Amino acid sequence: MEVRSKELKYLLSNYWCVKEFNTKEYFDIKNNLDYYREFIRDKLGSKLIVNDRFIKLEKIPSVPKTYMGIPNFNEKLEYVLLFIILLFLEDKPKSTQFILSSLIDYISNTSIKLEIDNVPNWNVLHHRKCLVNVIKHLCSVGVIKAIEEENFAEDSAAEALYETTGLSNYYVREFKGNILDYETLEEYVNDEFNNQSILVGDVRRYKVFRHLFYSLCAFKCDLTMAEEDYFKKFRGSISNEIGKYSLSELEITKNMVTLVNSNESREKQDFPNNKAISDIVLLFNNNVLSKIESGEIKLNNEECAFVSRETVARILKEVREDNVMYFSKNYKDMTLDNFIREVTNYLVEYDFVRKSEFGYSIMPSVSRLIGYIPKDSEVQLNLFGGEE
Repeated sequence: MEVRSKELKYLLSNYWCVKEFNTKEYFDIKNNLDYYREFIRDKLGSKLIVNDRFIKLEKIPSVPKTYMGIPNFNEKLEYVLLFIILLFLEDKPKSTQFILSSLIDYISNTSIKLEIDNVPNWNVLHHRKCLVNVIKHLCSVGVIKAIEEENFAEDSAAEALYETTGLSNYYVREFKGNILDYETLEEYVNDEFNNQSILVGDVRRYKVFRHLFYSLCAFKCDLTMAEEDYFKKFRGSISNEIGKYSLSELEITKNMVTLVNSNESREKQDFPNNKAISDIVLLFNNNVLSKIESGEIKLNNEECAFVSRETVARILKEVREDNVMYFSKNYKDMTLDNFIREVTNYLVEYDFVRKSEFGYSIMPSVSRLIGYIPKDSEVQLNLFGGEE
């Protein structure tokens, strides 16, 4: 049971499983497909692609969240470059080699031809770093291989040699409708349902289970009334299904649903994870909870609280001042403004707070995940022993 749970967890936590680069995982998953194929089809309603080169679970969420973007992508330009590179690779067979300068020329010409807003300027260091970041991502997921590389970020004249793996055409999901007609995120999300009602039947069940397996958590404000009703009526059967296929447990509170896993997570997209900043967020959450209990921060009926940007900054300043001796060197040396900016972005990214024009909404998950350091501790704890 635990082995099979790990295999499903692998599909949930990774973009895909490529046989050439993850051979053991590929065959472990393939040999046990019959165990969880029915769950993926009937509960998640997701497409599972299995062939002799890779296995991919297409994870389309019920509600898109900011943390569902590509890890380490922070700029719109990076996504623009990603799709232009995919166009460049589209007609190139497996094992075709190409040099960086040819790719750069293609990106520049295509950006102008498509009249996009984000035309890269290779004389700008930041734009070169964005391209390097995108190439690193494509290498990490197995779309291309680096044969020889020079430091393009530092030298605009640097050259490199790459090789295609033939997987680029499978990177983007297939759409049933014409995406040029879509104007909202919801239209992209619901494209697969072919105008079926999302409030009843199979689609409602898919969305309920996707809230649990494709999101860190779902708040009442994320759920339709039909989805909320499904959670109430079928809580027992949902919990039983989860127990069959994962090591997690269903937790439902007044205003939030989530899966809780008591095992330590090493996945960067999970929370908490092995990154030092996630521990700082736990301390922020604890500070906020104290202010809620004291009445300094007031909750509404959905257990949310609206606070100003200045309030979030003040709380983070308190967290830093009280615990800086336990921080890793990176966060000890960071300026206060940069510290506040980085941690706030992470809070937004993981949906602990939601940003608006006038401030932030603190979400119910803040009270679910907290951390503290015993004040009588005389040694540095390994709480901040994670990666930078």
